[in-house]
Amino acid sequence: MKKIVYTLLFIAASLTAINTTAQMRTSYFMEGSYFRTELNPALAPTRGYIALPAMSGVGVSLSNNFLSVNNLFYKSNGEVVTALHGSVSADKFLNRLPKTGFIGANINANILGVGFYTKRSFWSFGINLRSSNDITMSKDMFTALKSLGNGHYDLNNTSFHSTSYLEVYIGNARKVADLSFGNLSVGAKVKVLVGLLNASSQIEQMYADITPENVLGRMNGRLRASGVILDPKKGVAGQELTEDVLCYDINKILGNIKNFGAAIDLGAEMKLLDNKLRVSAAITDLGFIKWSKNTHIEAEAHADFSFNGVNLSTGETQSDGSAEIYMAEVKKPGYATRLNCSLNFGAEYNILNDHIGFGILSHTEFRHNKSLSELTLSVNFRPANWFSATVSHTLLNRNRLGVLGFALNLHPKGINLFLGADYIPMKFVTYQNIPVPYNLKSFNLYFGLGFNLGRAKMKQ
Repeated sequence: MKKIVYTLLFIAASLTAINTTAQMRTSYFMEGSYFRTELNPALAPTRGYIALPAMSGVGVSLSNNFLSVNNLFYKSNGEVVTALHGSVSADKFLNRLPKTGFIGANINANILGVGFYTKRSFWSFGINLRSSNDITMSKDMFTALKSLGNGHYDLNNTSFHSTSYLEVYIGNARKVADLSFGNLSVGAKVKVLVGLLNASSQIEQMYADITPENVLGRMNGRLRASGVILDPKKGVAGQELTEDVLCYDINKILGNIKNFGAAIDLGAEMKLLDNKLRVSAAITDLGFIKWSKNTHIEAEAHADFSFNGVNLSTGETQSDGSAEIYMAEVKKPGYATRLNCSLNFGAEYNILNDHIGFGILSHTEFRHNKSLSELTLSVNFRPANWFSATVSHTLLNRNRLGVLGFALNLHPKGINLFLGADYIPMKFVTYQNIPVPYNLKSFNLYFGLGFNLGRAKMKQ
């Protein structure tokens, strides 16, 4: 059993090591960046490009709705203390937390990409490794940690969902109309998906009872997984789930590539007022993956825990616990999961002959069991046709002033260098002589190096 856990943790860590953020919001209005097509396929870059593995995009992106320094650290008597310190009241800490905590991570590693102009449009082809991971947890978990008081704590909202897959795409963007009041361009990406791993939990019962005499905890739930590293035939329903269900043979893994899906991105941009005003909209990752019954396993998980204190005469802890995970009958052989699709709406007004632009971007992401919305304001600088920079601030999702975004894009002939971050803290507090960023709930760092091809054909 431990080997299964370690293997899945290793896979998650390996994916995180090559993380690239799925959608770099700060790049939306940067005309030289080819990353902007991930947010709106109608926004073609100023030049064609070649993106190579390990160079075209490396970074990490995390977001949540409750973990931030200003929620976890407090000033007390001139010192910075943690939320669990006795000088911080339970109400002061718990009132800042939502009913259900959420942590999410999107991963998009560019394996290969090519974009080029023809006479009438811009074409793009590529392969990406992508992963979406969600964890939710009940507020009662933090209530129990903080108060340590007697009571019943309901933890049923705790769950996780994870999906990793390859996408192979073809995209096209083109101008479709010259109207009296502006120009209209549209774009689309069609994607073929290859599912690598899907795992999720369904908690039916999870709680903790705390009394002066003891602490009791119980968990009952169901686990579901499907992927190329799994072999359901090596497990027996009703028996313990072991590492035997894991595949390490490369030929077997390749033979398990039986999970397929499809998705589409659609976008449009309207240029108005002699190209001073640009309004755009897009929906991305509208699709699904069908997971084969040949790589599908399910398991029942049960755990009980009791703590009755410490024997003062011997110093021994008086506790007892058990945990078991065993194979279960598959309820539905094969199943489908949808992708986390996103809606993007943008508007930018340009002055000084397009050298400075003021942008606003609305981004809403529909994840497994909730939606996240953000509003990003930006000032975009284009002093030369090969250089651009953006400074932004993201509102909503409980973000506060003092967290900025910044991106730099150098795209002369031959080279396309991009460096950016959506959330850069401007305010810090010191905890045990270590500076800690304040008001920060998300982290996003992106680096990309590509090679430009040809000259722009669509820039108006």
